[in-house]
Amino acid sequence: MPPADSVLQEAEIVTLHLAEIVSEEPLRVLLVGLGKMGQLHMECLSKMPGVSLVGIVDEDEGKEMAANGIPFARSIDGLANDFAAAVIAVPVERHAEAAVPLLARGIDCLVEKPLSLCPEEIKTMIAAARTGGARLSVAQVERFNPAIESTMAALRKRSGKVRVQRLSRMQSVAGGPDVIADLMVHDLDWIVKLEGTSDCEITVLESRRTAGCLDYVCCRLGFGDRSYELAAVHGASERKRSLDVRLDRDETRCFDLLALSPDGRPDPLTRQAEVFVMSRAGDAAELATAEEALAVLRLSDAIRRCAFETSKLPEGAA
Repeated sequence: MPPADSVLQEAEIVTLHLAEIVSEEPLRVLLVGLGKMGQLHMECLSKMPGVSLVGIVDEDEGKEMAANGIPFARSIDGLANDFAAAVIAVPVERHAEAAVPLLARGIDCLVEKPLSLCPEEIKTMIAAARTGGARLSVAQVERFNPAIESTMAALRKRSGKVRVQRLSRMQSVAGGPDVIADLMVHDLDWIVKLEGTSDCEITVLESRRTAGCLDYVCCRLGFGDRSYELAAVHGASERKRSLDVRLDRDETRCFDLLALSPDGRPDPLTRQAEVFVMSRAGDAAELATAEEALAVLRLSDAIRRCAFETSKLPEGAA
């Protein structure tokens, strides 16, 4: 594995570049959506140097108390239009509805993952961004997890086997995102980024549906001399995020993806926000793109089809 110092140095470079930007006018940001992820984005943006969180939009007026005094409205029309960027954290089925008008006006948008469950919506957002000359990025926060960064760097020129487990206590909800769209998508993103393609050999080892919704999928993805075994579970008894990687014949390295960085680096969400701010100066290489989101969606849909075709557990089975 690459030394932790190399990843740390990259994070320090981001911080130095951010400090240069801070000396300029703060980036005025709008937050759309104040659910669970929206509140995390609010906390992050509120304390970031170089950022001014100028407004929050949520159709639920009961969320105004949670806005902590930041200007709040039920629609974007209810706020002043004095902002240059937006973070979109509404439910996935409303991503395009929220992002397209902003992108067409030239507002840079960071949209929570998954960008959409419909390829045509992603293409519509891409077209709106081109029309407005705006930057469209996807909030794939695990790209900024030091364990995943180190794993990606180590795998670039070597064969290896990776195993990831993502367990959530959250129950699948009919009509809501399944475990692939909610949990597994984190890993599909960085894997597609690393491999440069979504074309691979897919083997579904186990899957389970509850009320017609996939709430457990374990699959293996083969990319030549590298393979990835991914397990994602809703309704688990514990919350767990783990990554095990074995390179060539080296010993297996194990990571807790929920662990805080031991060297005091900013958390992944903060690092992602820093890069989003920096992207306005032209440096956005680390952020997930809409084009990458299309490739991830193709792979997600392929795994989903395989899971439904080769279900290994009866519906509702533990």
